[in-house]
Amino acid sequence: MNEFLRYRFLIDSGVDVLFKNEINSLQFTYNFSDDYFRFLLVNSNSALKRIAGDVSIFFGYGEDSLDVLEEINEESFFSPYIFIMGRWDKDTLIGEVLVGEHKGAIVLLDEEQYCDIDSIEELFEDIDNVECLMKCDASIVRMLLSEELGVAKVLECSFIEFLENRLLLGNGHRC
Repeated sequence: MNEFLRYRFLIDSGVDVLFKNEINSLQFTYNFSDDYFRFLLVNSNSALKRIAGDVSIFFGYGEDSLDVLEEINEESFFSPYIFIMGRWDKDTLIGEVLVGEHKGAIVLLDEEQYCDIDSIEELFEDIDNVECLMKCDASIVRMLLSEELGVAKVLECSFIEFLENRLLLGNGHRC
């Protein structure tokens, strides 16, 4: 954790890092949190984390990894509402909520619940008053997080909490 804070301090102080423009463009497109933005900057050219178990965050060392992030989110019908940033296990993705009262929260997306679905509209086809629901992004996020749908659940309220509680321990190792 100390290493991450040290790198974050340098970035917040204005130290130039590789791929800043690309990461900035990605944030502009998807509007993910400043904390995740800094995480990508910190990891753009350093091996800060070790992967443990099945958990992996889609980050890396260079432009190719940013292309992977962009490609995953371009193909996802969740992208206006949730930014996919990693994998929790083989059937569960990790994402950050982009809109509504849960903006910035880290969620788990159960791929088993939507593997044969091609759009949000199709996912919601059995929901009453779906037309009203589709008019508001915050309502869509609330429905995605509902137990009724079972697609997503909140893991942490912010990326920093996720980083501190799920990825990093005091010695810099992932849990």
